[in-house]
Parts: sequence; C-alpha cells; structure tokens
Amino acid sequence: MAESGKGGMLRQVMQKVSKVFNRGLMRKDSSKKAEDLDVDSDFDPENDELPLSTRENILGRRDSRFIMADLLCVHSLFLVSLAQQIHRINLEMIGDSFELRREFPGLDIKPRLIFDHPSIEQLSEAIVNLPKADVEPAVSEGTSTRLGGSTGESSAYVSRFTQLTEYVASDAVTTVSYETTGMDDVFIRSSDGMECVLIPAACARIGDDGKFEGGDNEGPSHEVNLESFLMDIEPVSVGAYARFLSMVHPSQEQLLDWCILPEEDERCCHIPIMRAESGDGWQVKSGVPVSWPMILVSWYGANAYALWAHGEDWSQYKSAVSSFLPTEAQWEYGARGANPARFPWGNTDASEELLNVCWDASVYEGVSHVATPLTELPLVSVNVQMGVSPFGLRGMAGNVWQWCRDTYHENFYLSSDASAPNAWNSEAGDAKSERGGSWVGGPQLARSSYRRGRIPEAKGRCLGFRCCAPSTRLA
Repeated sequence: MAESGKGGMLRQVMQKVSKVFNRGLMRKDSSKKAEDLDVDSDFDPENDELPLSTRENILGRRDSRFIMADLLCVHSLFLVSLAQQIHRINLEMIGDSFELRREFPGLDIKPRLIFDHPSIEQLSEAIVNLPKADVEPAVSEGTSTRLGGSTGESSAYVSRFTQLTEYVASDAVTTVSYETTGMDDVFIRSSDGMECVLIPAACARIGDDGKFEGGDNEGPSHEVNLESFLMDIEPVSVGAYARFLSMVHPSQEQLLDWCILPEEDERCCHIPIMRAESGDGWQVKSGVPVSWPMILVSWYGANAYALWAHGEDWSQYKSAVSSFLPTEAQWEYGARGANPARFPWGNTDASEELLNVCWDASVYEGVSHVATPLTELPLVSVNVQMGVSPFGLRGMAGNVWQWCRDTYHENFYLSSDASAPNAWNSEAGDAKSERGGSWVGGPQLARSSYRRGRIPEAKGRCLGFRCCAPSTRLA
C-alpha cells in the first residue's frame, strides 16, 4: 500500500518535472505550443511526441554540440567555445532549478541535483526523496483594504531570515568574511548575516528595444560582459539597518542625509526605526517586523550601509567610486538571468502570487498615505518568496524600489560606455538609478528592464536597497 502510494506520488512528480523541461524546449520551437502542457490535466510524461523523454539526458538536449565535445575538442579555439557552452548550460540549470522550486514549494532544489540526476525519471525519484526545506507558508501580508500591495491570503513561501538585527555593544566590523552555507553559490556575509548569491560571469543582454512595453530610456538593448559578482539575496531589512546605525553612531547631519526626515515632513510617522528606549543605539518601532525592507533611506544612506557591510570607510557615502550597490547592468542581469524577459519569472503576466505591487490605482483617490498607520503599509518581508529571479534572488520585482550605483541618465544606453565591460554610468549627474518597482506602482513598473532615477537625497516609503560586491571578495 505504501509502495503504491509512493508510486502515485512519483508519477505526479514526473508529470511536473516533465512539464518544466518540455515547456522550455517547446518555447524554443515556434511550431509547438508550450501552453498546451499547462492546460492538459491528463498530461502523460511518457508521450512519444514530447521533445524530451523521461529517460533522455537533459544536459545533452540543452545543446547538441555539448554531447559531441569529446569528438571535436581537437582545436584550441573549440575549447573556448566549449567552455562558453558549459557556462551557458550551467546558467540554464540555475533557471531550471528555479522553475522546479516553483513547482515544488518547500523543497530546496539546487542546480547540482539536475547535474547528478540528468533525466526526468532520475530527477523525479531524487525529488521524491528530498527532505522538506527550511521554508514555511507565508502569513497573509495584506488585506483588501490596504493601499496597494497584494490582497487576500498569500500563497508565497517564507525563507529563513539570516540578517543580524540585534545590536551587541561588543560587535565590531573590521574584517568581512563570507561563510559557506552548504550550497555552492550561496554565502553569508559576516558583517550583517546577509545571504549572498554568487552570480556567474556572463555576456548579458541589457535593456529592451520595445519588444515588450519598454520606454525610450530602456533601449537600445545591448550586451555587457559582466564578471561574476555577489548579490544580496534580498533587500536590507529595517532590523539590519537599525543595527548598523547603532554600530556606527552617525552624526545628526549624517542621519538627515541617510534616513531621518525634518520634523515638518508629514512622512515622519512612517520612519520605521527610532532611537532605542535604553538610549543606546537604534531599534525598530513597535509593531514593525524586523524583516521588512528598510524604507525612507536615501542613496547616501544605502551607500553608507553598503560600504560599512563590506568593511570599507562608510564616511565616503557620497561617492560612487568604491560603492557596493549593484550597477544597473548587474541588477538587471541578476533580475532576469541569461535570457531577457519581462519579469524575473519570465514573460507570463504578473499576478498577486508573484509580486507585491499596486493592483488597483483607484485606492489612492482622495486618500493620503499619511492616513495609513506605519504598521499597515502594504509591505511584505524581504524573505517572502516573491519577485524571485532565476538566481534565487528575492524581491527583484515589486515591494520596494532599489537604489543602484549608477548616475541615472535616460540616454545612457545610447553611449558606448553602456556596452563597456562591467558597464556603469560614472558621470556626474543630479540623479541616481533605481530599479524593481514597488507597492505604490503597478506591475508594468516592476519589469526587469524598467529604469528611472531620483536625486540621491530622496527618501521614499517605497524605496530600499540591496548590496553587491565583486566575487574576488570570496578569496
């Protein structure tokens, strides 16, 4: 009986796994409709008409040239080509593991699992035997009465929250190191407990030529050779930022530059942090989850944190020369991976299960944001599995905008500098770039190629940040 039950479970898993891989192959073949797989309730993974059978090697089908490597690698130039092909296949496995995690919430499916079990049949058996990952269903993050954001019960999952939020007087950031996690591409930064994902080097396609609903500032699309880099798996939280302030003891002038508003600003009621009641340091305001993204933080405040988190001189927060904020190119590649798409999850339409944005602009009519209590702002915690990219980065669409290192210029993509290796706009200017969309705007603003800018002094209730660093920091 138990064996029969396991057999039924295995078939259900094989159906889902087969759909993931065959859907990807069919999308590359314009003569086949991948959407048909999703509406077929009697889907048979053993169907001979499918591009990929259950026993066929997944990696071999990724690129026919790959399986001929041992026959052709007689020329040094081919070795370079082969390395590029293998790198591309690795990127596709990352995307495949992301799709599988979406099909099997709560299971920690890594790219290595696909490599070790390279057929639908073998991979399905491995998935059946996987232990439940360290995730749990998300609590409801919104109601129909809140401004913007998701409505109703969320079906997203919550990953573990590792950011350090408790201030200990003996804490000091001197040398920053990265601890291993058991996953080849995920590390924990010692300064603040942030999980960082190693994003592989790539020749990334950046921008949009209007294939989707891209604006004039999103094109022309162009390629940028990016070295590998570490990117925070999620935006910096309010708890982590309060701990940072407690550790660096900024002056009042610096606080006003970073995260504090003048007393006459009506948004003061929405500042999520306050001086600690003990008088020593800072704390998150009562009722605000420590795992909410830090908001009302300027580019200066984001840059100061990023410098500090990497053991650098945070007093140089007004300069982008040695910044640890992501460049626009890094951010966009981190959001949508090797294959340009509208959103981190692909070209399918946005939905409330996928990201936290404003779905009904009419909720703002005649209503002041200030009328909404701080604890009822429609934010979701940074560790909620929404806006997830192919690399597993969370919050890469919706919830809060994220500051980038670049000076913003709407015509930057027209310049040759935009296609330079590790490109970023270092010219002087009045604005800094921001990406990702937020709970205030609609889903069209959360497209991966959408870009805009604000003055670096700007602070918004829908504006946060994450950090980024060269992979050489792992050495």
